[in-house]
Parts: sequence; structure tokens; C-alpha cells
Amino acid sequence: MKGVRELALVASASLAQALSTASLSAAATTVAATAGSAPLLFSYETKQLTDSVLADVSASLQNSTIASMFDFANNSTAKRSVRHSCKPMPGDLLWPVDLIWNIFDRLLGGSLIKTIPLASVCYPDWPEYDATMCATITADWLSSDLHMADPTSIMLPLYEGRTCLPSPYNYTASCTQGAYPAYAVNVSSVAQIQLAVNFARNLNLRLVVKNTGHDFNGKASGKGALTIWTHYLKEKTYYPSFKAANGYVGPAIKFGSGIQVFEAYEFAKSVGHSVVGGEAVTVGLGGGYTAGGGHSPLSSMYGLAADQVLAMQVVLADGRFITASTTENPEVFWMLRGGGGSTIGVVTSLTVKALPKLETTTVTFNFTVNDTPSPDAFWAAVGAYLNEFEAYVDAGTYGYFYIGASAYEIGTTYAGDTDYYFRMESFVAPNMSVTETKALLAPWFNTLDSLNVSYTPWYNHADNFYDAWVEAFPQEYVGTDVVKTASRLLPRSVFQSDDLRNQTWAAYRDAVNQGLFVVGFHISGTGIAVEPPTDNAVLPAWRDTLSHVIVGSEWNFTSSWDVIETSSLFVTEWMDVLREIAPDSGAYMSEADLIEPNLQDAFYGSNYPRLYSLKQKYDPSGLFFALTAVGAEDWEVRTVDPLPYSWNNNGRLCPKSS
Repeated sequence: MKGVRELALVASASLAQALSTASLSAAATTVAATAGSAPLLFSYETKQLTDSVLADVSASLQNSTIASMFDFANNSTAKRSVRHSCKPMPGDLLWPVDLIWNIFDRLLGGSLIKTIPLASVCYPDWPEYDATMCATITADWLSSDLHMADPTSIMLPLYEGRTCLPSPYNYTASCTQGAYPAYAVNVSSVAQIQLAVNFARNLNLRLVVKNTGHDFNGKASGKGALTIWTHYLKEKTYYPSFKAANGYVGPAIKFGSGIQVFEAYEFAKSVGHSVVGGEAVTVGLGGGYTAGGGHSPLSSMYGLAADQVLAMQVVLADGRFITASTTENPEVFWMLRGGGGSTIGVVTSLTVKALPKLETTTVTFNFTVNDTPSPDAFWAAVGAYLNEFEAYVDAGTYGYFYIGASAYEIGTTYAGDTDYYFRMESFVAPNMSVTETKALLAPWFNTLDSLNVSYTPWYNHADNFYDAWVEAFPQEYVGTDVVKTASRLLPRSVFQSDDLRNQTWAAYRDAVNQGLFVVGFHISGTGIAVEPPTDNAVLPAWRDTLSHVIVGSEWNFTSSWDVIETSSLFVTEWMDVLREIAPDSGAYMSEADLIEPNLQDAFYGSNYPRLYSLKQKYDPSGLFFALTAVGAEDWEVRTVDPLPYSWNNNGRLCPKSS
């Protein structure tokens, strides 16, 4: 087997003339729709890359060196690739020449996209400049739908380098590729994923996976990367009676990994059930959400998204397509349920428990300091909510709230602003009527009344979860680069202790007074209706959690990188307050601080040694990478922006400097 240098340089001018790509066809074969055990494969999963298909590719190419670029990993390639080296980028000597990309595209069946930043149409020095299209994109820039439909755009562009944003959201007047990947594969079959995985691994390319781009830390970005775009893997199937390998017998639903929360909820309703999914409309069910544990408005009732999974289909780093369950590839099954995304493979589908149809009540309201007699009364009203967390979680409910200081009731305008507000985005009471929900809320609301707080709760009820959820959780604004967050999980012991609970309340007030904002949840990772599984990689701290707390810092669109660095460090350091209140807990990796101290312990806890060992076993070359993922400590992003290394994805990915 030739080395990476020979693989990259093999397409000389004479070879390009001799090799016709016109004779190449899409590299795939159709197999029977079985996976060795239930569930049946989706139609796109039956289109696979096999050794015989690759043999045909090699025969068509009549060039073993080029053909080997698409091979599955074997002992020799795995051994060679373990010697980590920096990932090549466009313009490098080792970057594949156009002919190789053309061959790759032919084998993919034409699904390769040479990407451009979404807002490049707004910049006259780009060939794609189009003022009319720019106006349309700018008008829709804060909508998740716009970024979901693009192969590389992400919803939090801070982590791709703040480049190529439309006015007025742009930091600079220039547009560069930044950390938007160079190429994307719009996948519609397992074979295409396998080809992309093999191609990236064999040529040492940086590889990222994108579904929607909804990620707090920009995992779907990567300078010079190849993207596997799973967004359109949308098949779904209902099993009225499913017998899982772990002994579960009951209704289940199999979802393609491109299915989003709103689609999952709607489909579950149509077959008379509910499923666990995220609160936000745009979340993709089968990617980093479930892999990271996945909290939900239904978690206090039924646990985390990772707890629901009965089987998965996965393309591993060696390019092989497998089924994972408690009996088939159990190590993979354990790892991909809570061990984080971007670790050892690409999930193509997952089968989850179909939960009972749930009548659901949601409650939405807000109050500001102007609705109270004084700032002390405002904060006493907030403290009265914290006093009820244990009762609320033990009733199976979920609350999603904001606290800050702003006349607009968004974020915190500046340190010292006293325009305090509390906004209950939604209090979710599954399996409860309006009357039952009012009875549960009565102790808190009675306290609000005694404090002379003015508030007007809106009660929304439906006989199923989806109809209640869709009214209470509108699509959130995205697309800006002006926020940095950190988070902490707070265990039951904090709320059982008057002292620790009061410390938490005081911390919220201090955060807001220092110019930060708070996004919080009362939630449990241990649902009251089920026993949590003991065979997945969910952060153990989730099992005793009663609250997930996010604290954030803000700046302006035109703020300098120095301001961002200072603000980022401030929120990370401020979070020490909550780390000290809950020192033995952790943080939810999907909504966490990119520069979290001791992130392996914070995100993975006692599971980390096993997770790291499995990472080396199933992905020895480090093909899959994210800044917060298992094995991230072995690599660094040599950031080209004026930030420390690995503070965003806008830089070359290299082995960690010694």
C-alpha cells in the first residue's frame, strides 16, 4: 500500500488523460432489508458498499493506488494511520487534486458538493455575488430553516470563525471559507457514507458530520473538512410490537438519523404514541443529541433520549456498516448512547421506545422587576421557584426559564442593569390536566401572590404531547456569534439543602448583576415512570440531577476578538461558583463550555476511561473529532483567529503539541 503522499500525488497530468471518469458508476449494491435481527433496514440502508463493489471499482479504474483511496480499513491501513499527522487543507501538497474529487463524486452518484459559505452571495468579490439572493438570505438569517437547508452552515457561527455573515450580523466586511468545510456529501444511502468515511480516512482528511447544524459548540464545522450531511435521511417506521435484544417488548419507532424533533413528535402522535426528543424544533434526533444523552421535556417522566434506544445502525470508522444492540456490537451500542457524538461512527438510524400517548399541559408566563414591589421581591419570587424544584421534578414535570436584566427581556444588557426579568418559556406537565397542573403550581404561585408579583400564566392543554409542545415551543432565533455559554448540572442534594439552594439563588443574582444571563431547567435524567438503564454511557451525574443551568455572556456583532476572549474567560471562571456548589456533578456536553476545565470528567465522568479505550479500538486514526468529544485531548485546532488553540474550528487540525 502506498503512503498518503503517493495517494495524493498519483493523479498526474498523464494519468488524468488516460483515466476517464465517465465510465464510473455509483459504487453501491442493494442487499436484503434485514440487519441480522430486527429492525429491518430502511431502503437507503440497503444500498451498501461491499468488498465486491470495491473490487468492481478497482477493475473500472485500472489503477490500484486510486482504488485504494476508497478501501475499507484493514490491518495495514489501520496500522499506518495510527501515526497521527496534521490534516491537509486546500492548497496543500497532500490535498487531493480535482481529478480525485471527480472520481469520488462519480462513485457517490453525483452527491458531492463543493461548498461555499451561505452568505457569500452578499460579497462582491465572490463569484456567487447576487444582491437579490443576499437580501433573501439576510431577511431569513435568524431562522433555523435557512441553516438546516445548507450543507455546511451552522446555527452558532462563533465556532467557524465569525466569517462571511451578512450585514448587520458581520464582524468584518470580508468573506472567507473560514471553518465551513470545503466539500460535503449530501447522503442518501449508506454506501455514500461508507465511501466518504473511507476516502477521508485513507487520505487523512478532516471529517465532520452535519444533520441540522444545531449545536452549541459548532461540531459540524471544520476548516478544510469533508462533511457527511445526513439531513435527508428521513425514513421512519412504526412497530406496534417490537422485541428488543435487551428484553424490551412493546411498541417502537425506527427513525432515520436525519429526522428532527418536530418530525419525530408528529409521527409518534400519528401512531398514538409519544417519544423522547429535545425541546427545540430544529434538533436532530439521531446525531449528537442522543449520543450526548439528550435531555427532553419528557425526561423527568421517561429519562434521557439515550435511554430510549433499542438498536442502531452505524457506519464505523473502518467503513463497515453494522447493527448495534445489547447483543450485536454491544460496545458500540454502549458508547453511542451517551458517550458523545463525533466519536467512532455515523449513525444512520435508531430504533426507540414508543411511549404512551400523554395528555400534556404547558404553562407560559413572565414577570419583570416592574411587576414586583422591589428588586428584593423580584428575587424572592425567583427563590420561591427554586424551593419547588424537587416537588416539580418528582411530579415528572420540566421547566425551561430565562433570568436576566434587559428592557427587551433577552439576555442581560450590561453589568449593573436592574431591568430584571424572569421568563418561563414553558413549564411542561406530561400526563397532567390543567387542574392538576394548577394544583402543583399553587405553592409557588401563592408565594408570588403574597409578594404582590403580577403575572398572567397561559395554560395550554392537549390530549397528546405533540399538540401541547408545538404551541409552547416556537422556533428559536439562531445565526449570530454574540454569545458564549457554560453550564452545570445541579444534583438533588443542592435543593434539599437550604444553604446550597440559597447559594444557588444568590449565584443567579450575582451572575445577572455582573452582566451575565441564566438559562435554566428543572429536569431529571431519571424519569419517574421508568428505571434508568445501566448499560449506556450517559454521564452518571445526570441520574441525580434536578437542574441543568446555562450561564452566558454577550457582546456586539462588531466586538473585537479581544472582547470575545475576555468575555469567554469570564463566564468560564464565573461558573466556578456553581462548580463549587456541585463539585461532584458535571455538565451536559451538548450545551456546555467549549473550554470547560477538566472536560473529560465534566462531560463523561467515571465512564471516560472506558470511552477513551473504545475510541482507540474503533477509531485508531482519530478520524472522528470534535473539540468536546472523546479523544479530543489528543488533537488541537491551530486556530487562525486571534484566540488560543482549540477555541474554535477555524484552523488546521493537528496532533496535540508536546
